[in-house]
Amino acid sequence: MDVRPAKPDDLPALAATLADAFADDPLWTWMIPERHRHARLARVFGALLDHTIPRGHVRTTGDRRAVAMWTAPGEWKLPLPTVIRAAPSMVRGAGRRLPRLLQRMGDIERAHELQPPHHWYLEFIGTAADVRGQGHGTALMADALGRFADTPIYLESSNVRNLPFYERHGFRVTGDLVVRSGPPQRTLWRA
Repeated sequence: MDVRPAKPDDLPALAATLADAFADDPLWTWMIPERHRHARLARVFGALLDHTIPRGHVRTTGDRRAVAMWTAPGEWKLPLPTVIRAAPSMVRGAGRRLPRLLQRMGDIERAHELQPPHHWYLEFIGTAADVRGQGHGTALMADALGRFADTPIYLESSNVRNLPFYERHGFRVTGDLVVRSGPPQRTLWRA
């Protein structure tokens, strides 16, 4: 399966793919209101992709039905100007649940600061519902594991259904993210 770097003109399609992929995720259903959830998620993921695609670490399949957002070692923390630029999309996406979104982003950031510093960070990997189980996610992961072979990889997962996928690719659950409220998340590492 063809895997390639994402380009700026891929952004709308990739935001829609991630919105579809996370539409039933326990954490995202808690943070984003049900009404117009897909459009709201696409706004949030669009803002994140807008920051990440130019850095060259977003990969997608040729059909843009799967996407992985990576952050290079030492670059995982969002710069303040990026947060300010993304704020309108985050507000429109989360609506009255914005405090939940911001709280969880803070919980994730605090936990990430406690991790060993030199690692690739898998922010998001998602496959559109209509192509799940067809190897799209595996192709993205194989691409990354080949490129990052000598560097540890860290991620958090809020969906227990995804843990076997990560374990098949050499990740192991290392703990639970400490959160103030909402669904649990696990931390995973691949050394």
